[in-house]
Amino acid sequence: MHLLLSGEGVSDIGGCYPASEQCQAQTFQPGPMAWMVDHWLEHCQDYEFSYLENGLVHFVSKSYLVKNKPQVGKRPKLRRGKKDRGETSFFYNNARVLAQKAMALENELNDTVIAVLFRDADGTASAGRGEWKAKYKSILNGFADEGFEYGVAMLPKPKSEAWLLCALKPESPYQHCGRLELESGNDRGKNPLKDQLSDALNSNSSAEELAELAQNRVIRVEDIEMISLHAFKERMEEVVRLVNPPCNS
Repeated sequence: MHLLLSGEGVSDIGGCYPASEQCQAQTFQPGPMAWMVDHWLEHCQDYEFSYLENGLVHFVSKSYLVKNKPQVGKRPKLRRGKKDRGETSFFYNNARVLAQKAMALENELNDTVIAVLFRDADGTASAGRGEWKAKYKSILNGFADEGFEYGVAMLPKPKSEAWLLCALKPESPYQHCGRLELESGNDRGKNPLKDQLSDALNSNSSAEELAELAQNRVIRVEDIEMISLHAFKERMEEVVRLVNPPCNS
């Protein structure tokens, strides 16, 4: 089995070095979210095996997914109703392109590929859970409408800094983290999450530092209890059961 990851930048899923829109393990530099994916996948499988450390990972950038529109000839179900917010089409189309890439990779490797689409939900503090839910559903719908079963949405509310801050806040780490999901995703707002994370780490919050903390399990994905992270965990568990069904199924 292989992983196919897509994120927004080096400080979340990671990126290619040298810079490229797609790469394999040899030139992929994992970010903190990639390590969280790896550790939770290991947890779901109930045995120690790192896909990152064993080179079973592929990456495509956000710009790649935006540039490569869903292939013509597909006839996806039209799920968006009149009341759905238009911005969810961005997440939906990203998921469709990633699904197509994953299925092409499966044919090339003759192996199963789990695709994880990471995006920050962003939004304002007043946007509420409805907006996050619409975006989350759009990602899963995009995977489903391509007939791809192994797609996972990784959509922090409002953004990845909230998940990381839950583990790294100086007072009561891993406790009472739900409030972080209610904060604004605006980096120009008052006391933004990015600044809170930087303060918690005494300004040592570079992408490399965060990746190292996640890799070394200072950031423990299994101990973070937040609604948006729980959705990722639950979906990954479902996908792992699809890939490796129980013997009595």
